[in-house]
Amino acid sequence: MDYGDYKPAGDTLLRNKKMYQYMGHTPATMLQYSVYVAEGFCKNTYNSLKGIPDWRTEDPEGHAEKLPELAAGSQQFYIRNLYGNIEDTFNRPIESSPDGWIDVALRERAPSGGFFARLEPTGRTRRCLNLGSYNYLGFGGVNSYCTPMVEDALRDFPVSTGSSDAELGHSKLHKELEQRVAEFVGKPAAMVVGMGFATNSLVLPAIVGAGDLIISDEQNHKSIVEGARMSGAKIRSVRHNDHHHLEELLQDATLGDVRFGRVLVVVEGIYSMEGELCRLPQIVEVAKRYGAYVYLDEAHSIGAVGDSGRGVCQELGVDTSLVDVMMGTFTKSFGAAGGYVAGSRALVEELRRHSAGCTDAVSMPPAVCVQVKQALRVISGADGTDVGRQKIQQLRDNSLFFREGLKQLGLEVLGEHPSPIMPVMLYQPYKIGDFSRLAFEKGLAVVVVGAPAVPLYLARVRFCISAAHSRADLEAALASVASVADQLCLRFEKCPEPAWAPSGSLAQIAERRLAMQRASGEKAKARRDAALRALAELPAAPALGHGAEAGWFAEVQTGWREDGAREEMHGGAAGALVSVADYLGLRGDRALAEACVKTVQRVGCGSCSPRGFYGTFPEHVRLEHQIAQFLGVGEAVLYSFGACTISSVVPSLMNAGDVAVVDEAVGHGVLTGLRLSKVKVVFYKHCDAESAGLALEALEAEDGDTSAVLCARPRRRRRFLVTEAVFPSSGRLAPLPELVELRARFKARLILEESHSFGVLGATGRGLTEH
Repeated sequence: MDYGDYKPAGDTLLRNKKMYQYMGHTPATMLQYSVYVAEGFCKNTYNSLKGIPDWRTEDPEGHAEKLPELAAGSQQFYIRNLYGNIEDTFNRPIESSPDGWIDVALRERAPSGGFFARLEPTGRTRRCLNLGSYNYLGFGGVNSYCTPMVEDALRDFPVSTGSSDAELGHSKLHKELEQRVAEFVGKPAAMVVGMGFATNSLVLPAIVGAGDLIISDEQNHKSIVEGARMSGAKIRSVRHNDHHHLEELLQDATLGDVRFGRVLVVVEGIYSMEGELCRLPQIVEVAKRYGAYVYLDEAHSIGAVGDSGRGVCQELGVDTSLVDVMMGTFTKSFGAAGGYVAGSRALVEELRRHSAGCTDAVSMPPAVCVQVKQALRVISGADGTDVGRQKIQQLRDNSLFFREGLKQLGLEVLGEHPSPIMPVMLYQPYKIGDFSRLAFEKGLAVVVVGAPAVPLYLARVRFCISAAHSRADLEAALASVASVADQLCLRFEKCPEPAWAPSGSLAQIAERRLAMQRASGEKAKARRDAALRALAELPAAPALGHGAEAGWFAEVQTGWREDGAREEMHGGAAGALVSVADYLGLRGDRALAEACVKTVQRVGCGSCSPRGFYGTFPEHVRLEHQIAQFLGVGEAVLYSFGACTISSVVPSLMNAGDVAVVDEAVGHGVLTGLRLSKVKVVFYKHCDAESAGLALEALEAEDGDTSAVLCARPRRRRRFLVTEAVFPSSGRLAPLPELVELRARFKARLILEESHSFGVLGATGRGLTEH
């Protein structure tokens, strides 16, 4: 869709773009959401009457076998009636390097005779200014600073380490990168993880646990939320950027009957949906007053703010010694993948032992290490140039220019300088799709955000600025934004909602927050002396890390043999490597390496964006199609990190109220997914189909007509069978034929985790099913 003849929805009575001027933002937004849902329902009803299946939720095989619905309840409602209306504004593939300008693929609805048909590529693209990705310093895509070194690394080192950090995945490259990261952020030690999301979700559970307390900002990223939930610690949510409320919660922990071990305050440097910097000086002061530790997520701030790109500590003048755990990602300012955690040597060594990011996940690929290391050299000036400082200043100047330009247009702009993220309020649901389509027609690639990423009544568009943008680019973009703002009536600062309207604007929300801050501040001040006296009588909190012996893990040096095969040297002695999960020996395949080199030459190392925004490339789409064909299934979807694949899949399919019958030997990823889904779990004996059958029989009896569970819930709870194909802990194969029989007999969905069988078992490598 090129949207050349697109007409905004806001010109009709119930979808009127000026409705907020008569009713206020919140009533207008909620009314229009009801119309929005009704439209989606009517369109789906029309499709059903015409016999047109919903390709997103249809499951003919499951229906034929009378299996439980995969998309059920609120999830199905959202997909069918809300997301379908604006699906074309998300997951837009790009066919170029993720630079300041990108080539976005044009898609059209497949002919279906109804609504919400599948989007299919047309083979055409549109050149757009990239205002939707996190390529803050311009190291994403192809560039002269990093790309040539990444190409060399793909030729000189394995494409993948094939092993975790805790085993044989920690090489000289990783060690050098970790040392440089630690020096850059001002901490004694650091460790790197292969995925940014996993750096939080897999590391936080190794820092705190049962008996500890996490105080987490209410706007923290989902990766923090998942890591906190997996830790087993008590979780309290603190109002966003409110250090008075933080002190109130810390006083509750000190004066309360429950005694916590460690108390960890978790905040972000820049909040990606708000564009705000955290109030780090005030937060650190309050946390230290009550003996709490501070965990700082700098995913969007490291490299992007601070005179030399060292993040919010440098920007706000906070000594890094006061921040106990510093986390950041390489997916944004560094144009790569993965993340880091930095802190004391004792903490980092403890994380190497116990974090699933080190023990259960393949370590960062060597070529990615090189990309990060080269970007870091330029940012820090270690390359002998001032290119890094120029990029940081360019980003700062661009951010200020664009932010001020948006404000001058009369738009409601969130956040503050020098954040490169600038959310602008839309409020009404129709303006979500309208803004994205109109901007795209004018050559702007932007990200629009609605529920559930933000509150239902606070939809917004989010601009991300880069050092790769020229002043002319930004001037033209502002002119286009002004045109769209006029079409959609978005100049809320110049045309505000009526003064008598129910509170819903940003200004009114800010007033309420300020009142709550004052109340919390007065309460905290009144209790401060008593809380500090009580704290003085309590034993000191346990330290983060227990002083694990440094250097306990192996370092592997890798080089080419003359015959082109890989040679691994452990402790300096060459020998056969039998502990790496490179079952087909592809890590050292030259053809594979050259194919990777060609991809890097075309699009660079990192995507700098999630798949849902502008992080989908033709390589993703082709590979998903090839995998689906290879396995003989309808669809496939790629995940960027193996250790987080099954833990993401399980909660997307199951939810509270369902029940999972699970092999007792499943690994960390499956267990994580089960816990996040809040599903009831029943374990059966390892690789024992009879035990699984008995568990399902008991559940069937429990769900009988007189069952309290069935009476409380009209529909029968969904049942899932979950197993790994090959268990790395025992080396055994799951009894798949017997489990398939149980699936049919008890009408259960079967989830098969094939990390160690896909490509290995079966005559053609199609896994345990073929075997």
